Amino acid sequence: MIEITDHSNFFKLQQQMQYVPFTQSEAWCNMIVGKETKVRFFVNSTEEPLIAAWGVESKIPFFNKTIIRINGEAYNKINDEKIIKEFYQDIQSSFEAVEIDSNNKYNIDFEIGIRRAGFKRPIGTFSCPLTLENNLRDEQQNRSRSWKRNVKVAEKSGLIFQEITQPSVSQIKEFVTLFSEMAKTKNMTHVVGFSEIEVLLSDSSVKLYVVSTPDNETLAFRIVQVHKAYAYDIFASNSDKSREYRGATYFMVEYIFKSLKQEGIDYFDFGRIPPSNHSTDKVYEFKIGARGNKVQYNGEWVSYKSFKIELLVFLYKYFKLKKQRY
Repeated sequence: MIEITDHSNFFKLQQQMQYVPFTQSEAWCNMIVGKETKVRFFVNSTEEPLIAAWGVESKIPFFNKTIIRINGEAYNKINDEKIIKEFYQDIQSSFEAVEIDSNNKYNIDFEIGIRRAGFKRPIGTFSCPLTLENNLRDEQQNRSRSWKRNVKVAEKSGLIFQEITQPSVSQIKEFVTLFSEMAKTKNMTHVVGFSEIEVLLSDSSVKLYVVSTPDNETLAFRIVQVHKAYAYDIFASNSDKSREYRGATYFMVEYIFKSLKQEGIDYFDFGRIPPSNHSTDKVYEFKIGARGNKVQYNGEWVSYKSFKIELLVFLYKYFKLKKQRY
């Protein structure tokens, strides 16, 4: 493992990678850096890099210990467990604790390599390791009848879909307002700020879509990030008014699929599906209507040099931050 100290040099190397989940993109990194966090950059080689990852370094609450959290990896092809083992073994040796949440497709060589590097599944899992991957070129991947019905109803309502290529300050503010409105309605704990979205949308790989009424009243926004043949669902914000227009969200996603396909994008990662026996199951029911392939991520892995600290961090996340277990 080699640590890269220069932000731009790291992302030049990353451009050689075929797979870059949005949480490893330069756009996402710039948004995180805007929060005044310390970011560390790693590659397995500067000559022929096969894997690259950046993570956020911070202090563990109540302890003067350093932890790094890495969300996914950029890679070309993982077919050698030794590459994963050596890469993460070196990172592990530099920190008191390492937390990984890999949103790449499950790969058994990845699991073998990371286990051999000394990582384990966490005490509690806080992100759903499942997603839907839609093949935008597969004509056999038909939507559900309910999905098609909802799209037709929205079309008859005269809803307007468009991509905003140069978002204005007022449009970014409106996105944040609608996101806060939606978060309140759905009892979400996560909110986004104007500066975060502004930085994110300033990157050319990030797209902003909007659906509005025939009277030009905004109903919903969606943010998608693209890397080569892949598109990743990042953020959505819906107004309370959108509920009055049946099928508005189905209409939006269907037309995003069409737009991406026209631009030569092959796959759309729906950004996690949270099947459950409570309110998040509605998200699963909506997304499954698109009839994508069900995919498992590599998921969460941790390495703590102290089990006591690992346990206390889990309790802090569960009781203080009120994170939901999966």
